[in-house]
Amino acid sequence: MEETYYEPGREIPVSHNVDVVVAGGGTAGVAAAICAARLGLSTVMVERTAIPGGMLTHVTCWLNDFDNKGGFPREFRQGIETRGICRWPYQNPFLTTAYLDDLVRESGVRHLYLANTVAPLFEDEGRLGGVIVESKSGRHAVRAKVVIDATGDGDIAARAGAEFAMGRDSDGACQSVSLSHMLMNYTGPLMSAPEFLAAIADSAQTAGNGYEIPYDSARVQMLPGTERLFYNGTPHVTGLNPLDAEQLSDLVLALRDQAREFHDTMKPHHPAFRDVEFGPFSAIPGVRETRRIVCDECVTSDDLAEGRQRPDGLFLVTQSIDIHRCIPGEPAIVVEKVKPYHIPLGALLPRGLENLMVVGRCIGGDHRALSSYRIIADCFAMGEAAAITARLATDRACAPREVPARDVVDEMARAGYAQ
Repeated sequence: MEETYYEPGREIPVSHNVDVVVAGGGTAGVAAAICAARLGLSTVMVERTAIPGGMLTHVTCWLNDFDNKGGFPREFRQGIETRGICRWPYQNPFLTTAYLDDLVRESGVRHLYLANTVAPLFEDEGRLGGVIVESKSGRHAVRAKVVIDATGDGDIAARAGAEFAMGRDSDGACQSVSLSHMLMNYTGPLMSAPEFLAAIADSAQTAGNGYEIPYDSARVQMLPGTERLFYNGTPHVTGLNPLDAEQLSDLVLALRDQAREFHDTMKPHHPAFRDVEFGPFSAIPGVRETRRIVCDECVTSDDLAEGRQRPDGLFLVTQSIDIHRCIPGEPAIVVEKVKPYHIPLGALLPRGLENLMVVGRCIGGDHRALSSYRIIADCFAMGEAAAITARLATDRACAPREVPARDVVDEMARAGYAQ
């Protein structure tokens, strides 16, 4: 029988009373917070790391699906290109962090870094009134008229009782988790994917260690704004659950082991890597898939195949299905083209809960659809859509679900999103 400890009841101080609280300052969350604050809403953003941007600033340097977006995605792209942070479609996560810092600060968002949203705060059954936070200030509450769950894992929605699904229907397996590792002082040539794979095979043969790259869709290029920094994203792990504390810890260790094995195989055994220096790891792993919250609407594989357009479609997604292997032995990545399809407002509204919206990869969708809409530009757009909905709900003193979808769609169109 599992041992249980009963925590004594206690009074929790309310640290902030605002219009909007955003749980998570990753890609979707930072966009939601900035856009909400710019719309005149008092906004608190709670982020578990010290850096805004999530996958954008920790894991990936690649960008796509910006062409049909207006609003915040367009501003972001123009901003990083103007500042030399980007050689399209690749950006420098370190310089992007500083750019996002400026946007957060200028918008007036009250950011809380190194803080965790640990529970929903209920006004009454099924109606949220904020979140409970654990930070260096202790345990405190942030009251808000609208809660935006941008945790990626749908933590607040799930803890509020929302239904959710995980993984593919056949076996429940989720896409692999990755990690980025910086190799500094790389003095070798740029390499295409075939050249990179050949270099690894040659080095492994020379080393005699049987090394096999865990993700074989990569190449060697320098990070924009640098001359000798190789951003290695080949570490990938399957079969461990990122929602389990022990398994999450184990997968992070396994990812770092893979990065070290790559370095130890390449540096002594390939001239292009002779001068590399072992650099830092990304602070968080690249989790592609966990909970998908059951919402009023669900984005499905059929939507992608048919290019489904909806009356409450907020913006279009054109990004291909991009499934990284779920179990060992599968191809490292499977890419399939889609027809442009809508993300509907209903996919951001968890069924049975009020005053709560979800954004990012945890919205209502299926396994294959998730692998298309989880990328940076589309998460930005979800965040902006949630901010617009929160503004309309606050103005009208109603729940986000009561805001007519057409009103949100019209605002997105006015911001420049293709409909």
